[in-house]
Amino acid sequence: MLIFLIPNFRVDKMVKIYIFILILIFISLNSGVSSLSLDPTEEQLLNGLISAMGVNMIGFPTISPGVYDFCNDTQYYFKCMNISNKIVLYNAILTQTNLVIVSANNFSFSNLNYLDLTNCYLSSDFLSSVKTPTINLNECNVISIESPIEQTHLIISNPPSFQGEFKFSYLNKYDSYFEILPYKTFGEISVTYVNDLQSDLYIDILSLVSNSIPSFTNVNVKELSLFLTDSYVNSNKSNYSTMTKVEELKLFNNLTIDFPLFIFYIQNSIITTLQIGGMLNEPSEMIEIPQNNNITTLLIDYSSPYFSLNGSIPFTSFPNIQTFYISGGNYSNEKDLSKFQNVSSLTITNSNLRIKLQKYNFQYLDLSSNKISGTVDQSYCTRDPSNLLLKNNNLSGILPSCFSCYGDSNFLGNDNLVREECTSISVNIYVDKVNKKLIMWGNDIGFNTHDFIMDPPFSWKVVVPSYRFEANYFFNSELPKNGMFIINFLAKKNIIKKVNATLSSPPPSCYRDCTIGEYCDSATLTCLCAAGWSGDDCSINTNIYVTSIDSVDEKGGDITLYGWFSNTHYKLNVTIDNKDCPVIQNTITNVSIQCTVSAGTGKKSILIQQNNLSWSGFFTYEINVKSCLNNCSKNGDCITSTGECNCRSGFKGFDCSIVSGGNGLPSTNTTIDNNGTTIINNQKTSYQILITKLIEFDVEKNIIQEYTLDNKWIVSETNTDSNENNNNNNNIVYQFSQTLVQSLTNCTISYTVEEIKEKSKQYSFAGYNLTLDSGSVKISVSIYNYQYGSSLNNLQLQFQSSVASDSNDCNKQDTDIQNSNNDLLNYITIKKDSKIMQARFLNRILSDGRSSIITSEVVSKLTDSVTIGLNLPYCTNCLIDPDFSVLIVSSFKGSCGENERPAYLIPVIVVSGVIGVALVVGLSYYIYKKKFVENQLSKKLKKIENQH
Repeated sequence: MLIFLIPNFRVDKMVKIYIFILILIFISLNSGVSSLSLDPTEEQLLNGLISAMGVNMIGFPTISPGVYDFCNDTQYYFKCMNISNKIVLYNAILTQTNLVIVSANNFSFSNLNYLDLTNCYLSSDFLSSVKTPTINLNECNVISIESPIEQTHLIISNPPSFQGEFKFSYLNKYDSYFEILPYKTFGEISVTYVNDLQSDLYIDILSLVSNSIPSFTNVNVKELSLFLTDSYVNSNKSNYSTMTKVEELKLFNNLTIDFPLFIFYIQNSIITTLQIGGMLNEPSEMIEIPQNNNITTLLIDYSSPYFSLNGSIPFTSFPNIQTFYISGGNYSNEKDLSKFQNVSSLTITNSNLRIKLQKYNFQYLDLSSNKISGTVDQSYCTRDPSNLLLKNNNLSGILPSCFSCYGDSNFLGNDNLVREECTSISVNIYVDKVNKKLIMWGNDIGFNTHDFIMDPPFSWKVVVPSYRFEANYFFNSELPKNGMFIINFLAKKNIIKKVNATLSSPPPSCYRDCTIGEYCDSATLTCLCAAGWSGDDCSINTNIYVTSIDSVDEKGGDITLYGWFSNTHYKLNVTIDNKDCPVIQNTITNVSIQCTVSAGTGKKSILIQQNNLSWSGFFTYEINVKSCLNNCSKNGDCITSTGECNCRSGFKGFDCSIVSGGNGLPSTNTTIDNNGTTIINNQKTSYQILITKLIEFDVEKNIIQEYTLDNKWIVSETNTDSNENNNNNNNIVYQFSQTLVQSLTNCTISYTVEEIKEKSKQYSFAGYNLTLDSGSVKISVSIYNYQYGSSLNNLQLQFQSSVASDSNDCNKQDTDIQNSNNDLLNYITIKKDSKIMQARFLNRILSDGRSSIITSEVVSKLTDSVTIGLNLPYCTNCLIDPDFSVLIVSSFKGSCGENERPAYLIPVIVVSGVIGVALVVGLSYYIYKKKFVENQLSKKLKKIENQH
């Protein structure tokens, strides 16, 4: 090459001299290689071996008559190597033509690394004496092996005879190959394998011809192949249980055997691949592969027409199997490929399969040589065509244009497929100047970078076949000045397109719009099944979540978990407080699961695992005898079923700590603004109660979505509720609503406010009876059709309460905010100017119509306000039903000069949550300044009442 380059350069004299010297060195090196001569000792040994074996050397290159040029073998029988300034034999391939038994002494080469012998007759000490690391014996007469072998790689292919006893201790201890490969016939192979190992053996590949299964205790093998002789059928299979350190297992059999389902039940097995090469019997029933195993690859070759059940592939499902291959068989009655929904690589060939081709999402699909019907979906254009094989079937209709343009070899043998002329190519080129990237996108622009040539050229990579390619650039000078690219698409007929990048718009985020069960993968720009969704079109919901759990007392017992658990229950497991909650098998459905929880107390974590997904939450043991707040201050009786106080005459409040007053106390007025705000006014003190936010959190308490709810309510209806249940109370009901716009669905939040006017009202919620006194306010909130980002996420509905006062007399006091709880109820107390607002939260809601436990927390507490968050479980339909009660319970003397100062108790917000068919929203309480409350809100209320 250098000689031809010289005339192309103008070089001075010195440069020419350097080039000349380099040429001489190059010639010298090459001539040195061609003149390599084998060391005389090695040459003499090799000539003797050739003579002893009768190797045919006709046509082999010679240096002189009778002297072979071993080191310059163009036929690759021999390879020489310079080791320590000595030319030695490194590789040798020899075929014996006589019946002479060759001894180990004939192979005493100093550095022979690889030896391949065919039709050889070897002495009994050959394998134990020859130290060559890798030996291949092809149809050699190895009668037996009776001592440890020296090789790390030994392959004995098609031995005419191999007898006796072979001990595993003969094998090289680390990283070795030992293979007996009867490719043609098992011949006279009758070996008894003896596991005499005292310590672990580590071997990469172990292939044995076996009449029975030996013990594999202490045998660590990456790939184990067993060629089963005719005697195997009646042999003991118990030693399969010792294969606990085998990674891949391959079984090859002459006679028809049963499918070895027992391999899936080997305890502590690490087998990931099972391959069966041979005839299988027809099973008596459908084979159910157990869920708890590590086998991810199942390969069945030569399965025979017998291995089917009523014309179907005889498996119920393939849990954990990622790659499935079967060839042969008769599966004419197989309806579809739904049983393979967990499989990513699927091959079914030569099997008389007669299904209709659907839109499949397999990463690799080969259904060649069957009777598949139907049409080819356009989505197959986004696949690597090398991962799609549908030859020799009965497909019909119009072949998608991507294949018509760039090759339809994957569909050969489908005579009814219509191939149209390639006219569908459209292309855009967008210059992403921020990321220094070129994006070529459009339709039918090629499966790979070999399908087009561009001027100017760039190093393109495939993002979505047929739809999008990307390339990086470093300098603006690489781009054409006029923005014009010329692309030659190498379709069946070359098509040239000119594209002006300055006029191109940005590409879509995904090559098509994704459905509700999909998401746009930013790496591949394709629509993939979202977590918890499966199927060819991602329409099968495999999410798991719990909306409610039956409660039991501290003794434990059977509980029912309600929610969604899909129709597939692979590796279903429930734990409570890190202890197994055994699932009652005959109770498993797609909407409920029963398990038996052990004894315990209090709140415990719960974890459900299934289909490689998990859901976590909490479970609370029911307390039969509930304590009351402050023991009712010894001024009332405790109702132990609910933990509520029944105050004696003269006492009020949730803990009966407030002394009831007489007449003359300031009255309490309640107003409801037309934006959903509830205001409670008492003298110069004002409280405002408002639902403020709905927040979606992930399991790490990170905010996924946050929606502000205040000042967005729309008045939908106002009426007077005077039915019999309310004893003609003439209660006023206000109804509000708003819509949260989400990506796939809209969530509707409804909000109802009811004033309890004249008489107290009894009501029951989540199994608990509550009383609302006159002057109370009852609020209900429902959330319908909320779209969660994940089934592991949950919602928090926030209330904010604040207090303000213009009082400047002797009643003025700083705001004091406290919170406390008992076994069932949580309390928030806001005290201001001798008035007290008490908020009471029942830790029960209705989730999808069932009672469920919630928790509440103080999100923030400022000088004059507190924000409460209700933590809601995952649910489809949620309803919350809080109540606000207003009472004046202390005496009022009329002037600040008297010794007794007025105290006004305003117990507010008995919150009982009901979560039903929608999702529950966060509640918040705001209490605004008195001027706004008394002036603006009262005007709005009057306006609403006048309208109705």
